[in-house]
Amino acid sequence: MKSLKLAPLLVALLMLTGTVAFADHHGEKKTRVGTCADAKKQQDYFCDMKNAATDSMVALGTACRNAKINVKEACDGVVEEDPTYKSCKMEQKC
Repeated sequence: MKSLKLAPLLVALLMLTGTVAFADHHGEKKTRVGTCADAKKQQDYFCDMKNAATDSMVALGTACRNAKINVKEACDGVVEEDPTYKSCKMEQKC
């Protein structure tokens, strides 16, 4: 009998959770790379060579390239295919 009394509460919680999950936060479209503002912050950090001394991802430049791709997707809607990374060691052709 107790479980029948809790059923409406459970349904209400599930509906509230679904509503919050699909809410449009700050009017920005969220993509797999985050919002446009998030992507721009990542680009500002990863493309600033002042951060290279303390962050190897900045020094390598890979993170900057990825951040620029993320800005294109989050801000401009341009989705680029992920590159296929190959290594001669993986293919045992070294």
